[in-house]
Amino acid sequence: MANSIRIDRDIPMTMRDGVVLRADVYRPDDSEKHPAIVVRTPYSKVMGGDSDFLSAVHAAFAGYAFVIQDTRGRFASEGEFMPGAPEGADGYDTIEAVAAESWCDGNVGTFGGSYLGRNQWQAAIEDPPHLKAIAPQITTSGPLSDSRLGGPIDLEQSISWFTAMAIDMLERQRQQGKDVTGAREMLDRARFNLSEVYEYLPLKEVPHFQFEGLSQAFGARMTDAIPPDVKSEEDLHWPYHRVKVPCFHAAGWYDLFSGSLFKNFLGMRGNGGTELAREGQYVLCGPWAHGGNLLAYVGGLHFGPAGASMATFTMERHINFFDRHLRGIEGRKMAPVRYFVMGLNRWRNADAWPLPQIEWQRFFLHSKGRSNTAAGNGLLSRDTPGAEPADAYIYDPRFPVPNVGGRILPTGSLIPGPFDQSRIEKRNDVLCYTTPELKEEIEVTGPLLLHLFASTSARDTDFTAKLIDVYPDGSAYNIAEGCIRARCRKSVLRPEPVNPGEIYEYIIDLAVTSIVFGRGHRIRIDVSSSNFPRIDRNMNTGNPFGEDAEGIPAVQTIYHQSDYASYIDMPVIPSN
Repeated sequence: MANSIRIDRDIPMTMRDGVVLRADVYRPDDSEKHPAIVVRTPYSKVMGGDSDFLSAVHAAFAGYAFVIQDTRGRFASEGEFMPGAPEGADGYDTIEAVAAESWCDGNVGTFGGSYLGRNQWQAAIEDPPHLKAIAPQITTSGPLSDSRLGGPIDLEQSISWFTAMAIDMLERQRQQGKDVTGAREMLDRARFNLSEVYEYLPLKEVPHFQFEGLSQAFGARMTDAIPPDVKSEEDLHWPYHRVKVPCFHAAGWYDLFSGSLFKNFLGMRGNGGTELAREGQYVLCGPWAHGGNLLAYVGGLHFGPAGASMATFTMERHINFFDRHLRGIEGRKMAPVRYFVMGLNRWRNADAWPLPQIEWQRFFLHSKGRSNTAAGNGLLSRDTPGAEPADAYIYDPRFPVPNVGGRILPTGSLIPGPFDQSRIEKRNDVLCYTTPELKEEIEVTGPLLLHLFASTSARDTDFTAKLIDVYPDGSAYNIAEGCIRARCRKSVLRPEPVNPGEIYEYIIDLAVTSIVFGRGHRIRIDVSSSNFPRIDRNMNTGNPFGEDAEGIPAVQTIYHQSDYASYIDMPVIPSN
């Protein structure tokens, strides 16, 4: 443990093509060599050392050199930045440059969340010789986001992220002597009035970014085109067999990448490139939203006293992980899986995921043909459906269902987490299927898939779903959510228009959760066709993303009868 630390600013590191990237280094103030933890960020290295998962100061006092680098084309680093550009080569070169520094003992790990986590995966795939461990948080399981795997665009997130990144892009142009006054005025207008952008139709012609540099970058960000290097289903996820080091994965139940958290954990456990990698997999999941501030509350709920010390033990677990794999110190034994059970508001450990004690219970959708709104006759039960009338609603893209909480990037105008859904459950285009009051509590921990049999009058449309915890007072808090774009029902790689009126099975991935539904509560499934602007509204035309100035209303029909039984399989944990 260090007694004092030093901070060196703008340390240059030369990449293989001659471009110089710069980093700040937090390390013990001594003449010793130390293992290093590398963070590569496009969000400014000045801000990159403050996270409740692990901070630069905490790591340095624990005896590590914590290296925070501006990625190519960002802030103090040279080169050109393009959103989503491959970062593997720069990551490899940075890791090897750090290992060669006089203050590094040659053992290097990586750390960081979201885009920073993606950077870690891309670097690890390149197999740098001195890389010993990675710790990606709140990030994807491949080149596409979780939502994109079902077809939709993360609309508000993509726009808010782009407006934040564009500030430095324009500043670089200004430093080159270009007049960016008009572009900066329109960018600020977009930043402080995001609805002007995401409500504009057609979206691809939004005027706020029609300037040199911005229009190209915005077009690259706002597209539903599949990256050219994604050619098969296997390419949708990281090539885990090429990653040869242990991993510490972390996220929250209300993170937009919660599904990817466990895909990465299981992918590395089953296919990691070495035995050390396969055996050295750890996952941590709490009641958190996207970001590095791990509070005891999120959205409209507080998760009790167990949440008050989250930041302390998350940092210690990361240090424990790096001690084990960068220093060879065994330290405290860590369970492979540590997860927070909402409702119970307690932490639990497990050796495997999904939990081996799960009892899968199938809950079917029922109604008498009028499940519209929470006051309708929709029912969720374990009884197999017989001859039942279908439910129907009209989805009109002009009046999409507004987003209320959920798995959101909290940098724009939306607020993530659990919120009372009662307001939107009064809409006629929201179907609600609800259990009777629970006589005993039920714990649901694990992955969630809704099998929905539906038809539409359109050539393409969306179907959305939410898992809801209905309290005795009638308030209804969202737990998990998902969406499927009709043309992507088989694969996002091979979109197929639907035949209007034909019944298809849509499998909606609601990712994962862990919650105890209390006695007197009810479990509800909400079904609709929009969650705007969390995801882009489907215009029901079948045209490419962003091209429609007008949408087409669609009649959506949901089936729940013996030959088209819509259901969700619940991962129920026995109440022993």
